[in-house]
Amino acid sequence: MSLHIVQILPMYHPIGEEKLKEFADVKVFHVFNEQEIISYLQQNVVDGIILRAPAKITPAILDQCEHVKAISGAGIGLDNIDVDYATKKGIKVLHAPKMNSEATAEHAVALLLAVMKDISRFHLEMKKGNYSFRDGRYTTELKGKTLGLVGFGSIAQKVAKILKNGFEMNVLAYVRTISADRQEIANSLGVELTTSIEKVFRKSDAISLHIPLTEETKELIDKKLFNIMKPSAVIINTARGGIINEKDLVSSLKNKTFSRAGIDVFTVEPPTENHPFFQIDEITMTPHIGGISIEAAKKTSVVIAENLLKAIEGEELSVIANLDALHKIQGT
Repeated sequence: MSLHIVQILPMYHPIGEEKLKEFADVKVFHVFNEQEIISYLQQNVVDGIILRAPAKITPAILDQCEHVKAISGAGIGLDNIDVDYATKKGIKVLHAPKMNSEATAEHAVALLLAVMKDISRFHLEMKKGNYSFRDGRYTTELKGKTLGLVGFGSIAQKVAKILKNGFEMNVLAYVRTISADRQEIANSLGVELTTSIEKVFRKSDAISLHIPLTEETKELIDKKLFNIMKPSAVIINTARGGIINEKDLVSSLKNKTFSRAGIDVFTVEPPTENHPFFQIDEITMTPHIGGISIEAAKKTSVVIAENLLKAIEGEELSVIANLDALHKIQGT
């Protein structure tokens, strides 16, 4: 009998959807409507769910997942899935393998360049015919400046390599602990590691965020850190919106505590029409597209689809985020 999959929102590339349909009957919800999904689960035997943010897997949905064996997100982060509750229900939760790190790193660098060169404002003024907007305005060079990284995973390491080698920036990276492996990688890239996030914010000319959203990191980046930044410094976020206190970011920019920001992610996505970021000229924004290159989208979509099918069939995979917790519950 064919597997039955619920897909909430389109996958990052149709090739992944085609892969799912080769092996399963797929019910697609093109918009996220919690009650409609609950009703469907009540009336149908569903083996697996695949979803893309801003869709969520809530406790109310999980309560109807009697037959669901596995749920897969579309990215590395799982903040839109209640993993703990899914674990209690005995459901495997998968995240995407790190196949978009190149795309995200390039986007972080692109945002940094756009911010330092004030590209978006110059573009808008040019469209108005306001060529003289350039008069008395200056852009900023990256060469010789200090880049501060918050986090030092695969994406941050790629950002460090691009900006260290391509733009001759000095690179300082905050990590919670300095392991021998991390230190070896840092040495190979010419990066200084520190366990002081305050040092990164105090010394850097440009800060790029590369940490996951957890209870520990929620609104970690707030006015206390903004207040110790250089007035000329900029901050880039291609990680998760919730790691920044957005109200503090807005007030700090209004008060000229630091210079500008490049934002690809928001605490609530999509942001509301009256989101305060839209009123701040010093913020350059993109709609959470950092990891969605055509190359990454194709590869990730296929692998996510394949992994979900394998997990449903009982295969143990490294991308099952709650595998150890499930083993403990099951006593295996």
